[in-house]
Amino acid sequence: MSYRSIRTCVALLAIAAAAACSKSNPAQPSGTAGDGGALTASITAPRPTTPANNLAVKNSDQPITLVALNAVSTKPGVAYTFEVATDAAFTTKVQVKDNVAESSGQTSVALDMLPAAKDYYWHVRASGSGTTGLFGPTFKFSIGPAISISAPVPAAPLSGASTSDRPTFAVTNSVKGGAAGALTYVFEIADNAAFNPALIAAPVPEGPGQTSFAPASSLPTAKTLYWRATAIDTASGTSSAPSAVQTFTATNPLWPAQQPPAGGGHAVQGNGWDKQTLVSFNGVRFDSPTLEESRIFDLLDRGLDPQSAIDWLNGHGYPTVGVWYPATQTIGFPYQYMALINGSWQLVLRVGA
Repeated sequence: MSYRSIRTCVALLAIAAAAACSKSNPAQPSGTAGDGGALTASITAPRPTTPANNLAVKNSDQPITLVALNAVSTKPGVAYTFEVATDAAFTTKVQVKDNVAESSGQTSVALDMLPAAKDYYWHVRASGSGTTGLFGPTFKFSIGPAISISAPVPAAPLSGASTSDRPTFAVTNSVKGGAAGALTYVFEIADNAAFNPALIAAPVPEGPGQTSFAPASSLPTAKTLYWRATAIDTASGTSSAPSAVQTFTATNPLWPAQQPPAGGGHAVQGNGWDKQTLVSFNGVRFDSPTLEESRIFDLLDRGLDPQSAIDWLNGHGYPTVGVWYPATQTIGFPYQYMALINGSWQLVLRVGA
């Protein structure tokens, strides 16, 4: 073999060895065309978590937030694309949220409102540093039917009314639409127009045609009060708008004008105080207890002694014919006595003049 042939063989072997080394060396960079030999990122598919697959969502819980576990990437700067469609093949996309910045651990995006009573499919993919990853698994969720509830209409008391200190509040029932079911009405009473705070917020099941509520305790008197009612679908939690706010003034039926001294817990009612209609010893029908009797007991309960209670009534615009008999511990009225017996005040029907 000539010297030139030997040199040619050596050169060919060197080229072959270099090529083999390039293919077998894992540290050798493998860049894309035009990238100057730089490595592209490797990105896994993110995994959807919320809403859970096949979850039924109330329409009232919209807008929905989609959440996915982050993809794993060999380079930083990852962004996400969320797609929502009405079919599992994603041929009919209804919302696409692109270029969503990655958050720590998991990434989320809030959707716009979706039409009710439909099934939806969603998936998400990650991209960054010139690489677009694959979409993760497809999850499905369903939006429940739409529910509409009109605001209740106030029936009583209407604005400007003067009421007792325990009035009955009433509204004309709301008009329901869609899949609305049984309603509950929340009656709010407050001493401020913002209802913050409310004195009372009481839920009441819907009645036929109208729904009403009567408070179990007395409301503040001699000041402007406010009330409204809101209808709530029990199953879905969907609420109506509140009824138009109404104003009223409560008065204590015992004390519509001058108010007695504050206090309470000083007197005990015994027998005879149930509301009833009686016939007197001389044949007169009357309602018991009388207003005078109730007022005197209230003053006794506030801490006044019997004679002071009678004097207070006569001196503050509530005239009474009651007479205090200290010897028998009784207060006499035309048809009954208030008698202090064993520490309690009892109403006793008179048997004669």
